[in-house]
Amino acid sequence: MNLLAAFILGLCAPQDDALPRALALDEPRKAAVQDPAQEKYPTPEPPRRQGDRGFVDLDWLEVTPGVGIAVFTPNYRTDPSICGSVRAHVPMPWLNPSSDPTGEYFGLFVQGAFTTVDRDLSHAVNHRKGMASFFTVGADFSILRDATWVLAARAGLLYAYYGGVADLKSGIGPMVGLSAGIQISGKMALTYNPEVEFGDTGSRVFFHTLGLLIQF
Repeated sequence: MNLLAAFILGLCAPQDDALPRALALDEPRKAAVQDPAQEKYPTPEPPRRQGDRGFVDLDWLEVTPGVGIAVFTPNYRTDPSICGSVRAHVPMPWLNPSSDPTGEYFGLFVQGAFTTVDRDLSHAVNHRKGMASFFTVGADFSILRDATWVLAARAGLLYAYYGGVADLKSGIGPMVGLSAGIQISGKMALTYNPEVEFGDTGSRVFFHTLGLLIQF
């Protein structure tokens, strides 16, 4: 009788309703909701406008060192001589047409050219020989520029300095020139650069140089 009462009391006792640990771990967990204010996304940059490039675009600087020959008109009374030059060019995007705001059209350049003058004068004349320097600033226009060819015309105002060579007067005059070349890599082109430097009373200096156009 006592055993039967103990069995009945055991069945009526309250049961622990806690789940086993294994079952508790199998329950799906609810992911924490992130505050939308904390979500960070990259801010897209606005498209570059033509006006943002300024008067000149220094990101497209080109430098062209060159070497060749300088030929003088007869009134210089000197033979042709070896010459060297270096030119720096940057585009002027504000002059581009609205249909092609990022194209290559007008540019600004500065240049220095150097050669020697050995005048055929009487030996009694001092300073018959010396260095002639030509410094030019001006504008250029790209007639053709693609992955293969380069063709550009330029014009500017130069200052010719003859360094005290007898009977040659330093001064200012116009210059016109042309560059024609072929691209040899994505950043370099081999160019031929004929130029004419105009002086007083029919004085002319013709430069014929081969240059290496380097894009930075």
